[in-house]
Amino acid sequence: LLAPYISSGIFLEILKLWLKGHKVIILDIPLLFEAKMDKWTKPIVVVWVDPETQLQRLMERDNSTEEDARNRINAQMSLDLKKSQADIVIDNTGSRQDLQERFSEVLSQVKRPLTWTEFWLSRDGALTALLGVIIGLLSSHQAEETSLIVVEKYFSSLGSINLLAADYFLGLIL
Repeated sequence: LLAPYISSGIFLEILKLWLKGHKVIILDIPLLFEAKMDKWTKPIVVVWVDPETQLQRLMERDNSTEEDARNRINAQMSLDLKKSQADIVIDNTGSRQDLQERFSEVLSQVKRPLTWTEFWLSRDGALTALLGVIIGLLSSHQAEETSLIVVEKYFSSLGSINLLAADYFLGLIL
């Protein structure tokens, strides 16, 4: 019931960070796929662990019974399914140090120079596109004014009879 509100809140926070110029925004969303938020996040990084290790760690962390831990795990999409939908998978079967090293590698990978598509979807790309549109509109407007002056000068150089033709011609192109 709260998912749409949470999703919109997260989206607004992402938008704020994007406008501030942050290049990488990391979201920790356990129910990313279930909430359908995977559609607007790239790349999707899944921290994966085998089911037995997941069960043991959950029981230790929450001091829960095996049954409670299994129920909690089964209430979510399986890590194997999430893994199949991920762009990047971090294997978390090792130590905490291994996890930190792998995360650093992934962070370096994510911070690499952008492809053109990624650039145009970034804040800098959007601002570049907006600037291009504004310059194009200004140039078009200025070119239109210049064209009108050229047309008027051309017809006026032909004599006063052709001023009526100029008015007619300008009426057609305006």
